[in-house]
Formats: sequence, C-alpha cells, structure tokens
Amino acid sequence: MEIAIGLLTSGFQALTGTAATSTAAATAGAAATSGAAAAGSGFSLASLLEGTATVLGAVSAIGAGYADAEMMELQAEDAERQIPLETLQGISRRASIKRELAEAIGDQDTAYAASGVDLSFGTPRVAKKQAFREADYALTSDAGTQETRTARLSERASVFRGRARRARRGGFMDALGLAFSYGADRLERG
Repeated sequence: MEIAIGLLTSGFQALTGTAATSTAAATAGAAATSGAAAAGSGFSLASLLEGTATVLGAVSAIGAGYADAEMMELQAEDAERQIPLETLQGISRRASIKRELAEAIGDQDTAYAASGVDLSFGTPRVAKKQAFREADYALTSDAGTQETRTARLSERASVFRGRARRARRGGFMDALGLAFSYGADRLERG
C-alpha cells in the first residue's frame, strides 16, 4: 500500500512539479503512519482470518447445540404422543379381559344348566365368584400397568426436554469458550 502511494505521488510530482511535493510528502507520511499504526496494533490478515474462524466456530457450536436440542425435543414429543396410544391399548386390554370373563361365565352357566345343576348355589356359584375375582385382579393389574407405562413416558419426555435445554446451553458455552480463547490469545500477543 505504501509503495502504491509512493508511486502515485512520484507520478503526480512529475506532472505538477515541485509545488505538489509538500502535499504528496504529507500524504505519503500519513499513509505510512496509518500503515505503521495498523501493523503496530497487531492487525494482520492472519488475525482477521483467525477472528473470522472463531466467529464461524462459535456460530457452528451454537448451531450444533440447537440441532441436538431439536433432536431431544422431537424425542420428547414422540414420548408424549405414545401416552394416548398406551391409554387406548389399556382400554382395549381391559375390554378384552371383560369379554373373556363374560364368555367364561356364559360357558360355565351353559354347562351347568345343561347338566341340570341349580346355578344359584354350590359349585357353579363358587366358580362364578372365582371368575369375577380373577377378572377383577387382571383388570386392576392392567390399570396399574397402564399408569406405570404412561408415567414412564411422561418422565422420559421430561428427561428429553431437560437434555434439550442442556444441549442449547452447551452450544452457547462452547461458543463462549471459543470467544474467550480467542480473546486470551489476542491478549497474549499484545
């Protein structure tokens, strides 16, 4: 840059004569001073490229944090969407248990009635009570299983949302670390 200014001023001097010499010298001196100031302040193409790389690295770290967070948010939404499905499956299982109970009682009543046994007392009544007891146990067990599964799905969604928050913070912390590292390097150089 200083050479280009020098060449321009010497060409300008040749055209205008010595009257422009003092102006050209002042201009060349100012250009040399600003070039020396830029070199003295540590500004160079290498530091510019390093700063640009640091900014790009910080943006990339933030982007990676957001990408990880988005993946975790999607997994949380998936877990939350499975809760109604689990509820429907539980209702279906309990309806199946009730259907099997009705069929079992109907089969027992038919068998005992065909044999001529009174269904209001004795063995048929005990068998019917036993069938109701087993169905009640199966229904209660299935309801507990459904509650456990839906609670686990809710907990899983909560865990994924927490991981998403940590991923976002981690991206920002990585970016901040890159910026501080760059600043420390610049301070060491002076």
